Amino acid sequence: MIVDPFQGRLRRCGIDFLNVSPDDHVLDIGCGTGRGLGTLQNAVGSDGTVVGIDIAEQMCRITTERLDDDSRSAVICGDALALPFDSNSFDAVLVSFTLELFEEDHQMAVLDEIQRVLAPGGRLCVIAPSTASDLISPLYERFNDVFPTLVDSRPLDVSGVLSRADFEILRVQIEWVLVVPVELVFGRCNPSTGDRP
Repeated sequence: MIVDPFQGRLRRCGIDFLNVSPDDHVLDIGCGTGRGLGTLQNAVGSDGTVVGIDIAEQMCRITTERLDDDSRSAVICGDALALPFDSNSFDAVLVSFTLELFEEDHQMAVLDEIQRVLAPGGRLCVIAPSTASDLISPLYERFNDVFPTLVDSRPLDVSGVLSRADFEILRVQIEWVLVVPVELVFGRCNPSTGDRP
């Protein structure tokens, strides 16, 4: 992915948006090599938990090896389309450079799963390449068509997708990575949907 070298700064910004507290239970969807887990674990302290989930077994192995022996973090190899957690399990969810990897209909299924596992009023931050540029976004999509292994995602109207999934949008920020706009969207479960069985 073109934005890979710059993900750390944006991930830290997204973690700041989540305003994670000691004793929070946090889920990092698409945790990759686990670079965000340590930052999240520091924020939740010894009373909180952080769970990373990724579909790639190799990423999960790398992340597990990175964790301290006394860490309260855990890594699970699993699919965001069917999160292996009980309803209302998490206070916050981070989705950093992951949602845009799913086809459009699957994005809604992932967001439905996030709504299910978030506690009422739970917080969500999604970071993804954005459709914010009328020039760059179509070029980025074209590069994805021509070079799918180099550019492995398509730009996304993140705030629009989250609104359609019935999240309450609290903050939107556009950052530029080289020439690619990246959207950071912070929201929370809509009270009417965040209390699902």
